Amino acid sequence: MNNPIIMHINYCEQGQTLPEIFQVATEIGYDGVEFRRYKPGYCETPEQYWETLAQLRETYKMPYVLFGGPGIDAMTADKALIDKNVQDYLHFLDVADSYGLLSTINFMTGTIKNPDVPMDLAHCEDHGYACKTDLLWENAINVCRIVADHKPNVKFAFETHMFNLHDTAKTARELVDAIDRPNFGINLDYGNALFHPHTEPLAEAIRIAGEKLFYTHLKSYQPIGSGAGQLLPTSLADGCINHRQYVKELKAIGFDGPIGVEAPRPGDREHFAKEDFEYIQPIIRKF
Repeated sequence: MNNPIIMHINYCEQGQTLPEIFQVATEIGYDGVEFRRYKPGYCETPEQYWETLAQLRETYKMPYVLFGGPGIDAMTADKALIDKNVQDYLHFLDVADSYGLLSTINFMTGTIKNPDVPMDLAHCEDHGYACKTDLLWENAINVCRIVADHKPNVKFAFETHMFNLHDTAKTARELVDAIDRPNFGINLDYGNALFHPHTEPLAEAIRIAGEKLFYTHLKSYQPIGSGAGQLLPTSLADGCINHRQYVKELKAIGFDGPIGVEAPRPGDREHFAKEDFEYIQPIIRKF
């Protein structure tokens, strides 16, 4: 199975223009790019941004344009604010769909903070799902059902991301099952899971996601201390995640969705985009 290999936009958020981003990705060999849903600075309005992405996809003959955050912030008791956030998101979906840009979307429902604990990478397990309340849980379920029903042919995937309800494979699967929609699943970002010292092992995380695994993010870190959050970002080939084994585990369950590659580290990220692609592409194509 030749999974599409997606370059995360954070390889090219160092001043590159939108055409330059497409050029970098296509010259290296990526099948697509995961863009922010909208980020000021590229165009005057979100609508111009989405139109420009559609035009550039055609120019560069790029098979895939994916979208990530911002998602819908539903982690509030302010119903009017949630309603506004939902309507803004539905507008994005409608406009992007009119350009044929929708396939798989990396989705989030907003961060939750424990006010008594610092909100930093050393305390990830004290935030997110650990702060779940019945209200916030129902908020997440309700907005996700609205989104899923609005675009039933689009796949929405919760990124396993610190500070969110869906911060590990286990919590993401619990939320996906509660939403109970065929087009809501999981984007397994196991690099993020490393900031949860008690997270499930990689093979178990993949098993938990199971048939609801729609997307993956690959990135890695090297521990530089014994405390939580003491992790140095590395290339895919380095660090404490064996991405060869990761891909083998994905292929073993028949995963045929997109595989996204990220660059959490500083420096020349265009160089890292090429370095990481040249490492992971043969592995993905081999198994």
